[in-house]
Amino acid sequence: MRNFQRWAGSLKLRNKLLISYLLVCLFPLLFTTFIVYRFSVKNLEEESMELAVLYSSQIVTNIDRFIEEYDGITKSILVDNDTLSLISERKNPSIIEQVNDQLQMRRLLMRIAILRPDVDNIMLLSATGKVYQYSPVGASVNREALLQEQWLEELMESDRVLTITGAHTKSYYDSQQDGIAVTIGRQLYDASGKKAGVLLIDMNPFELVEMNDTFKSTRSNYHIRIYVSSAGVPLYDSDVIDGKTTWAEVINEKTGTEFEEGENIVIRDSTYDGTLDVWAVIPRKQLMGKATNITIVSAAAIGFSLFLILVTAFLLSKRITRPLTQLQKKMVQMGEGDYSGLDGYHSSDEIGTLVEHYNRMAEKIKGLINDVYLAQIKQKDAKLMALRTQINPHMLYNTLESIRMKALVKGDVETASMIKILAKMFRASLGKEDEGHTIREELAYVENYILLQNIRFQDQFDFVYEVDPELMDMKIIPMVFQPIVENCIEHGNRGNYQKLHIHLYCRKESAESIQVIFQDDGCGMEPSRMEQINRQLQVEIMDSISSGEDMDSIGLRNIAERIFLRYGKEYYLKILSSTEKGTIIEMRIPLQRI
Repeated sequence: MRNFQRWAGSLKLRNKLLISYLLVCLFPLLFTTFIVYRFSVKNLEEESMELAVLYSSQIVTNIDRFIEEYDGITKSILVDNDTLSLISERKNPSIIEQVNDQLQMRRLLMRIAILRPDVDNIMLLSATGKVYQYSPVGASVNREALLQEQWLEELMESDRVLTITGAHTKSYYDSQQDGIAVTIGRQLYDASGKKAGVLLIDMNPFELVEMNDTFKSTRSNYHIRIYVSSAGVPLYDSDVIDGKTTWAEVINEKTGTEFEEGENIVIRDSTYDGTLDVWAVIPRKQLMGKATNITIVSAAAIGFSLFLILVTAFLLSKRITRPLTQLQKKMVQMGEGDYSGLDGYHSSDEIGTLVEHYNRMAEKIKGLINDVYLAQIKQKDAKLMALRTQINPHMLYNTLESIRMKALVKGDVETASMIKILAKMFRASLGKEDEGHTIREELAYVENYILLQNIRFQDQFDFVYEVDPELMDMKIIPMVFQPIVENCIEHGNRGNYQKLHIHLYCRKESAESIQVIFQDDGCGMEPSRMEQINRQLQVEIMDSISSGEDMDSIGLRNIAERIFLRYGKEYYLKILSSTEKGTIIEMRIPLQRI
């Protein structure tokens, strides 16, 4: 009860009004529909049961007539004494006698095939193992494969004169081996009563049951399944014709006789000799569908009255709930950043007063947010400028000291060269953020920096980069490559005049981002130290400019902050690995064209 009250309290006002009107008419509608439904189901089940009995009886009659016809056709071979003598044992026949026997037997089998156009193949198997065969469709039988068939062995051992085998594959054919056939077998006896052989007639299982168009239409409308079996082995299944199953499933799983009585109306009958079982199955689910259709039609008339009530209730409630619904949408939009007011509703009632106060509140919030937003933009620009001024002197002091020492030790030519390189770096580093700085210019700055360091340290550093040509003119914030290269030199230099190699790889990671990898073969750092620096580089919230309390990573920290401030939190700088074989640093920035 408490849950119902909670649910009712969460409904919108319009829905509450509509439900109230609906409940007045819902219970009579449901009661009427239930009575009609139960009555329809009962009548349908009774009619379907009668139909299934008639259907099953007709199928049995057709099969009995089918067996009677084939019994008469196959008897013709018994009155032919020449045939019985041919299949009886003959000692040492000549080649001419064998050829004549084959021709005579082929003519006999052909006469039988002409009488029944539904025959696929006729074979006569003598007691001595000889096989005579004729096929209207040109099929050829493999004698050795035929003699190995289990159904043939069972047929030969049977005492019945005329037998219909279960459905089986044509694996003993030289072609069409994936086909399905049923075989009608007749035992042949000589004048002394001794078994002389067996006549085998192969045919399509679907020819076993003849149906006219009316029969087929009735079966389709009521979804009647016809299943014929012999000693549990299937001979015919209408579900195979309809494509609901395959012969392989019917033969291998033998699910045909496991019909659920609760889910189906099942009628079982047998042929006059009791050798074949015929099942007529009607799914109750399909009957329920027909009953549901009847119920829908009955409920449609009642539903029309309900529709009129709903329309009236809707029009009455719309006048009351429309301004409240619009006000609710506006409040949702306010949560998403839209602070526009609600226009078009003017009234002196309680709802009108509520709308008026909402509009005043939206205007006031909009003004406050604009003021705060402008202040944040100014703070962000100031922070970017502070970061840049923090980075630039970090390198210049060491360079100027190198120039001073070189000027004391060497001549003016080298000093002039260093000053020229330094001037180029000044022009690049003092550029503005929004002037369209490119990766090409950033690489040139790094090359000048490496050139200065090699003058200082006697060519101890080697810098190589691999950049996709299409990325050379992509936009990038200035002074992000050089501090990383400087970090590689300061923390990766092994000393003892061992050359430090630094590689830069720049590639397009996706349609929207660029990946830059810095890799050196320096001495690396401790795992704890790498983890500490990576934590410092996770600048998801910028509260203040980093001070110099950790001078070892200030360059990387500043770059990470600048990337975050300029591009957002999905772009970053981090150390991927650092071992005694070197360090790998990854930078991810957006792909921006000039």
